[in-house]
Amino acid sequence: MSCAREYRYLGPDGDGIAELPDGLGAAIGSEYCVHLLPAAARMTEAVAEASARAAPLLLLTPYFRAAELKASLPMFRAIAPGVDVDVAVNDWGALRTLHGLFPRMRLSIGRLLSGQKRDPRIGASARLTEEGRMWHGEGIFSSPSARAYLAEAYGVTGYHVDDLPWSRPTAMDGLAPGQAGMPGVSSSRPAFAGMDPPFLFVHVPHAIVTVSDACPWIGGVSTASVASCPRPCRNGHVLLREPSMGGDLLQKGKARFTSRDPGGIDRPSPPGAAAVVTYRDLP
Repeated sequence: MSCAREYRYLGPDGDGIAELPDGLGAAIGSEYCVHLLPAAARMTEAVAEASARAAPLLLLTPYFRAAELKASLPMFRAIAPGVDVDVAVNDWGALRTLHGLFPRMRLSIGRLLSGQKRDPRIGASARLTEEGRMWHGEGIFSSPSARAYLAEAYGVTGYHVDDLPWSRPTAMDGLAPGQAGMPGVSSSRPAFAGMDPPFLFVHVPHAIVTVSDACPWIGGVSTASVASCPRPCRNGHVLLREPSMGGDLLQKGKARFTSRDPGGIDRPSPPGAAAVVTYRDLP
């Protein structure tokens, strides 16, 4: 298995895994919409393509309604035990379900559940001290007791965070993968080259600020109201600008992002990162 320090996002279905440069992993799926998840057949192909290159795979998943999670189970079943795949989970019910059904699946806490606050007004606020600003960049990944509980109860092996001006996840600095109060991880999970999976995944350059249920690309209705979607959001994004925000928001589908360095992903991993997830466009 490979111990990649960089995953490149290749869109919902992971197009281009076979053309990835050596040493890179692939990230696929979506953190904000079930209609941007790969079908079970495509998931099987993506796992095979990544395995053929000895490249790790990262599946990003959104929040689910019960029926949506049930419909997505074939996709999760396509991840064979022992393959080099991490699943980023953004729904507590999905976390419990996946750990119960697939106890050896590598599960990590996604950006929607991490607890970080990414609103650009945090950086522009004159009412916040530097300490207060940094507090907004922390989350459940900062708590040893929370990490220990999630590892023990649900097999959580990692956390996803954003690289923010007011966030340097120093609670993770200097920690070897599998440490920091995560008992039982190394003994029960598949490993990268003899070590545990990356403990921290840092996403750059687009930080996810908020997610809604209604999608403007399909008339402002809930994505749960449609059985399938032609994915019109993949054709572009909208720039949202308001002076009080302290920075622009970028909307794509049901999610709003802020970009720290638009178009610039070729930089070293942020401090404390075990892995970095890079995007050449909004996910």
